[in-house]
Amino acid sequence: MKKPQSRKTAAKRGNPIDDAMQAAVALHRQGRPEQAARQYAAILKLQPQHADALHYLGIARHQLGDHDEAIRLIGCALALAPGYVDARNNLGNVQKEAGRYADAELSYRGVIAARPDFAAAHNNLGVVLREQDRHAEARDAYRQALAIDPDFAQGWVNLGNALKRLGEIDEALDAYRNALLREPDSPEACRNVAQAMVSKGRHADALDLYRQWEKSKPDNPIVAHHIQACLAALGQAAANPARASDAYVQTVFNGFASTFDEVLADLGYCAPALCAEVAATLLGDARGGLDVLDAGCGTGLCGPLLRPYARRLEGVDLSPGMLDKARARGGYDSLHEAELTAWLGAHPHAYDLVVSSDTLIYFGELEDVLTAAAGALRPGGSLVFTLEEVEDAPPDLRHRLNPHGRYSHAGAYALAALAQAGLEVRELRHVTLRQEAGKPVAGLLIGASRR
Repeated sequence: MKKPQSRKTAAKRGNPIDDAMQAAVALHRQGRPEQAARQYAAILKLQPQHADALHYLGIARHQLGDHDEAIRLIGCALALAPGYVDARNNLGNVQKEAGRYADAELSYRGVIAARPDFAAAHNNLGVVLREQDRHAEARDAYRQALAIDPDFAQGWVNLGNALKRLGEIDEALDAYRNALLREPDSPEACRNVAQAMVSKGRHADALDLYRQWEKSKPDNPIVAHHIQACLAALGQAAANPARASDAYVQTVFNGFASTFDEVLADLGYCAPALCAEVAATLLGDARGGLDVLDAGCGTGLCGPLLRPYARRLEGVDLSPGMLDKARARGGYDSLHEAELTAWLGAHPHAYDLVVSSDTLIYFGELEDVLTAAAGALRPGGSLVFTLEEVEDAPPDLRHRLNPHGRYSHAGAYALAALAQAGLEVRELRHVTLRQEAGKPVAGLLIGASRR
């Protein structure tokens, strides 16, 4: 969002309206939108057709969370001054951030028609096209932005993301490299180049990039985890930690919360539905009389599928961002921010059904969490969960930390861990959990009961 700056750069000294406008803009640029909004509103009482005041009051209302009013006010400014390009661009920004992508597209196209060399408008057009799943058009918009401004690092990252989405991995890697050349300390560029290298099997090169990133972000849990994943891929068994750290899981999913559902839908993600199928097999018809835990509930995708079984449905997750999404989705009686093993251990004999969809893929060693789950179940209670599977695993392999940062497990190890926890396997299915890089992700879908 462009910072407020009045178009009247040479206001006449002593003009009260101009003086008030400059004071309001100064407040706004100091990061005080509420005070600025009051000043803009006072100006508009005296001069209702002041386009700058309408425009910047709209920005302030957007910053204060009132998106509908922001769009109305900026629209009024444009009705008075149709050629006010900055206002039209900011209208697109507000519409984009409010999720009105088709409207934002029209605004950005209007900006580009008036100012074809406005690189940011081409980039923002790409963003809203991407949100409408028009990835080839988004790629072309990013390329146009970069033709105007080749040093626009975020534009190169966005282009790389579009190319990767279109399966053009080599071209995506080139785009990410261009971003890194222009902004060597960019975490997003480092991560994307490294991930592209991982997808090409170039684990040593990816490790070098993560090491470079680690120098500028030594305490970043994502960097630390992916260094371990690359080392594991290079055969260093000591780099296979027992589980992903709480900080890694929380950081990743807080950042992923806003797009989680859409991204997984695009990947054909079906783990929640598969878990619901096994729950139905184990429990029969849903009668709403059970105490149910959605263990690693994320954004609440399992919630509507589990609700028919529950007199009480709880969710637990490490990520407050994901819990906010689950809360907005609704259907839970309570949601809790906690580490899963600790939560289960602190609630003995509390549940009739525990479901964990694609959560234990961030655990390597399963014994502790499965023992805690068994303790949290009442006698005869059921546990349903998914794992990513190591197919054709050698006899001595228990689990593997993969370059993408998730664990996969050998089926024999999972069964042994369940038996050790006192859980009896009642359903075991080999399934496809989703697609990744155009390939199916093999999974284990397990239903077990406490003896």
